[in-house]
Amino acid sequence: MSDLQQILREEYERTMLDIMDPTSLLKMIEEIMEIQTPLTEEASVPAGVEFDPQEMLLKMIPDIEVSEIGWSDVRTPDEGAEIKGPQRQLLENYLRNIQGDGFEERIKSVAQFYSTGSDMIEEQAGGDRTQRIVQAISYLVFYKTLTKVITNFNASSAGFSFESFLAALVDGYQIPANTGTIADYIDRSTGTDIPVSLKLYRKGGLEVGGSYTDLVNDLVNPQYAGINGAMRYVVCTKQLSGDGLEQEGQINFYQFDFTLDNVMEILAASRLSEVIRLPQVVVSSLSAGQQAGATALLNLPAKEKALSAEELTPLFTKALAQEIEAAAEANPDNPITQIDEDALKKLIDALNWEKNDDIFNNSQDKVRGNESLGKTKVLNWVKSSYKELPELHVPLRDAIVTANAAVIASQKASAKKSERNKQIEDMITQGEFLSIEDSTRQYGLLGRAQKKQALLASLGYLRTYHFALNERQATNPGPPTNTIDLGSIMVGRRMVAQVLDSVRGLLNEEVYEIFQSLKILSDSLNAFFAGGLKNDALAVAAVDNAENIQSKEILQPDE
Repeated sequence: MSDLQQILREEYERTMLDIMDPTSLLKMIEEIMEIQTPLTEEASVPAGVEFDPQEMLLKMIPDIEVSEIGWSDVRTPDEGAEIKGPQRQLLENYLRNIQGDGFEERIKSVAQFYSTGSDMIEEQAGGDRTQRIVQAISYLVFYKTLTKVITNFNASSAGFSFESFLAALVDGYQIPANTGTIADYIDRSTGTDIPVSLKLYRKGGLEVGGSYTDLVNDLVNPQYAGINGAMRYVVCTKQLSGDGLEQEGQINFYQFDFTLDNVMEILAASRLSEVIRLPQVVVSSLSAGQQAGATALLNLPAKEKALSAEELTPLFTKALAQEIEAAAEANPDNPITQIDEDALKKLIDALNWEKNDDIFNNSQDKVRGNESLGKTKVLNWVKSSYKELPELHVPLRDAIVTANAAVIASQKASAKKSERNKQIEDMITQGEFLSIEDSTRQYGLLGRAQKKQALLASLGYLRTYHFALNERQATNPGPPTNTIDLGSIMVGRRMVAQVLDSVRGLLNEEVYEIFQSLKILSDSLNAFFAGGLKNDALAVAAVDNAENIQSKEILQPDE
């Protein structure tokens, strides 16, 4: 027994060292320790090692852990050298094999792979055996990981992970909240920094909106000049059926840019078109040739600093704590007493009131401190997050909704004291702002520098309003958005299995045997040591499969 144990240890250590050296492909394969494949005659299978043929196809694909924090881990210390965390590096190692010079081409490439994967690999990799396999597995990892992002999490969590995923696809990085830009991440796939604002909604419920003030600032004083100072929007709609992990369907990708030239035309037809109205005195001055300082003609008091969503979060947290405490004091039997200090912190982190638009009313603009929550939406979130505590659902929903209302009340009280807002209201009443149509027409006659001045004097900028486009407007292929349809990507366990099945010919028998042997080796070792080193058959199986892995031609360097 001791001799066999020593042979096992030496063979395992030697084999694993040998197979890690010849090619980076094995690094990919070594992560597939949970793979299950059909058996071959060359695989030594001990009793107790089982395979589920129905799960084989999905488990052939490496499993990437979904982690918004890990995927967004891109740090730039004082020295200036960018450092990426291990989870981000792992994801990028796969995604960099997706073909295409930019985001548009890469999404189209993935969409096309679903129907013509084998042909694409043949064309792109040619006769390079290793490259063919690396590319095939990389596309499959994209499909499988995207499916996990969309189906394994609630809408809010999926949106944040989706943002991290796309940022990694374009070698970009996410932008922290409240940094004065409406962009969510930077796209560096073309060698320049392109700011991107991302929207992911179910089909039929898409709304592209946000802070009009931030949008104007991005166009007037762009932080990133990758597309001539424009702001890019990537708009995605989900068409899914089924529940939970069994959801399947597709994600439709669209793209358009807000520019100095088209912003007024785009927003003129929107639900909140009032934002673009221009003061007559400013338009007259700019039309007469004034290039700067036109807003000074309004003689408005200085703008009070509006609290950002980040700054309002402590107010919401305090209000929610007070609501929970008051409910508990009023009724000691109230289930909400289960939310202690630690549970409240976890609740606040999970709810993510600062960014979670899904709990706000559809008909509102989702401005923290101004808009109400949807009771049904909050209840659905609570049910999803506290499935094991049904008695807590309604009381916790009520506390969250009431806390948000308290924040709104505090901000409305501050706004009523604003002399600036009173003066602007007087200007509206006295007809000193042009109509939407006249504002759009006059804006179009201005030069680039004058357009910037006009935007800074627009009603939405003066009052810190929000803008909103519906799905039809945001996906319109014609003017003024000229939205590009990038294609649709299929998601779902069944869809991923079908893609893998379509490229099985590229993943030749040797690779399948490697996957299988790795699985058997792992299971055999685990069972051997867990069983007290007593089952010789498990040890022999481990040695046999280690030798089988080492002998495979695919692991040997090309001559």
